[in-house]
Amino acid sequence: MSLRVARWLLWVLACLALPLPYFMVESGRIPAVQLFGLAAVTVPLAITDPTFTTRLIAMLFTAQAAGYAGLLYLGAWLVAARLPAARRRAAVLGIAVALTGLALAPVYIAPLSYGPMATNWVGLWR
Repeated sequence: MSLRVARWLLWVLACLALPLPYFMVESGRIPAVQLFGLAAVTVPLAITDPTFTTRLIAMLFTAQAAGYAGLLYLGAWLVAARLPAARRRAAVLGIAVALTGLALAPVYIAPLSYGPMATNWVGLWR
């Protein structure tokens, strides 16, 4: 596996499964992909309804999503650069298994989509 493929796979896996804190009306821990979705929904609303509250919520979701995307990419870049070429495929597979196990555990708190209780990755999308 090339360094470039490993870097992108690690970034996508982290965006999909790693619980990250977010700050909004209520705070919680959700994966970056949900922040991307919330930003994608609120930005068009801010364009069609340019009130202060709508623009503030869209800006907060977008800033957090962009910030986490950059930080996760930097982390994936650092991890992939440190992996030896001979073991890169096995290491990425191990990280994928670990993040999948994490996603199946109730580690996410998503008051905007699930409620105040902890849930797993599937519960985020109900």
